[in-house]
Amino acid sequence: MTAHSPDPIVCRPACADDVADVVRAARSKGQALEVAGNGTRRGLGNPVAAAVRLELGGLGHVHFYEPDDLVIRVDAGVPLAEVERMLAGRGQYLPFEPPCHAALYGGAPARATIGGAIATGLSGPRRFQVGAARDFVLGVDGVNGQGEAFSAGGRTMKNVTGYDLSKLLCGSFGTMAVLTSLTLKVLPAPETERTMLFPSAGLAQDIAALAAILSRPLAVTGAAVVPEGEGMTMAVRLEGSAPGVAEHAGRLDGAGLPAGRVLAAAESRAFWSRVRELDVLGAGTDDLLWRIHVPATGAAGLAAALRRVGLVSSLMLDWGGALMFCAMPAAVSGGLDGAVPHLRALAANAGGRAILLRAPDPIRAAHGAFPAQAPGVRALAARTRRVFDPAGILNPGRTDFLEAAC
Repeated sequence: MTAHSPDPIVCRPACADDVADVVRAARSKGQALEVAGNGTRRGLGNPVAAAVRLELGGLGHVHFYEPDDLVIRVDAGVPLAEVERMLAGRGQYLPFEPPCHAALYGGAPARATIGGAIATGLSGPRRFQVGAARDFVLGVDGVNGQGEAFSAGGRTMKNVTGYDLSKLLCGSFGTMAVLTSLTLKVLPAPETERTMLFPSAGLAQDIAALAAILSRPLAVTGAAVVPEGEGMTMAVRLEGSAPGVAEHAGRLDGAGLPAGRVLAAAESRAFWSRVRELDVLGAGTDDLLWRIHVPATGAAGLAAALRRVGLVSSLMLDWGGALMFCAMPAAVSGGLDGAVPHLRALAANAGGRAILLRAPDPIRAAHGAFPAQAPGVRALAARTRRVFDPAGILNPGRTDFLEAAC
């Protein structure tokens, strides 16, 4: 549903110097560039009209990995799965749990790159506990829209002086610079995990229960309400040492919640992978997918409103209720041109921001993947982009916002 036609010419440089050459050549010709990793998330963000696609998947070098210092530097084209396997081999991980989402757009998850994960700035279910993707970016190398190579940040937090460009570029969707390598902070992986599943008492009650759980000193790193069968299930993940997880699970058992089920480590990991990649929504291949940032206090009311007017076929809550994902049928009553702004208006009324994760190109082109910005924010974002890319050749139209997607 996200086919691009006609297909652009693909440039796939093998080193950062070649990336700079491609950008300089495009700038000299006044030619727009679509910037991608391996192209697995081309349906994320607004469609880009460009004759040339610059793919960073050819940059596959691991510069260093120092487990004792909890730091790794890799080229932007290294597959995300390869980075995760490398870290897991030393008992470490990327705490922000980046979603791959490649399958949502018909891509192969194994081809999704670490550069794409940082450029989109998306974080998974653990984000509310450990922080966002940008919090783990120590440094970047890149090429700006004038074909000039630059470095920002370093190997430790102490190396960052002046403007923290590394974090600014995280979540910029390639609209300011082409990231060529990344230095990331990693952490020791938890010894074990356990997920406790409780029958839903209704979204409002579930959100209140999750708020009470998250207010306690428990090692909770996942708090969601997901579809299950004809109903919903509240899920709570605990991570840490085996004795600690067992103790905290005992505290939850005595918290007055209804009897539920327990998923041990392997089952728990599989469950949260399905949450992270939105498999639990059970969306059809033609369904539109939404990501809605909303105050948890307004999530239940928004869900009820969306269901009442038939705008969604399924939904789930993450981050204790502060993040909602929805599937909208492509054949929604009244047509998508009316349904998309209607959903955005309902989300705004609840204090939320609705982002189209997946939709046909014409719908994203007409309505935008991202909600409209306030005029002042829009002007500031445009000025910031012009500093990096004066001619506007990098991913033109991909997004007109400048904030990490969290």
